[in-house]
Amino acid sequence: MRKGRATASTGRGQARQRGSVMIETSLILLAFLMMLIGAFDFGQFLFVQQALVERARAAARWGAVNNPADATSITNMVLYNSATAPSNSAQGYMNLSASNVNVSNPDVGTNNYRLIVTISGYSYTVISPLIHGTYTGAPISVAVPLGIYD
Repeated sequence: MRKGRATASTGRGQARQRGSVMIETSLILLAFLMMLIGAFDFGQFLFVQQALVERARAAARWGAVNNPADATSITNMVLYNSATAPSNSAQGYMNLSASNVNVSNPDVGTNNYRLIVTISGYSYTVISPLIHGTYTGAPISVAVPLGIYD
């Protein structure tokens, strides 16, 4: 008789243990998926940021070599990687428009003369739970010195 009780008791204990394993597994899986989605969002943000920084740098270098005063061509280099806008109304790089790009040339004729390309107002989408939505990134500014050096 004693043997029978031990068997029945062991069976109920295993059933409880199986249920707790399923709950623990689901909680761990939920935490893992949230971290995976968060890592994806962070990677997407880094990609967008770095891609726009590189595009601004390339446009600033192009403008410094060709014509620092031609803001329209430099803006087109940021948007289309070409000095002229395409004939069809194509969307700019990463959905940018000309209003997102600012080109300035402060201190012309001095040693502090430089070309500044600024990208602002760009957006990226976050899919992580609790913080999902579309966010506006911080402005990106790249400066190329063009000063007159003696």
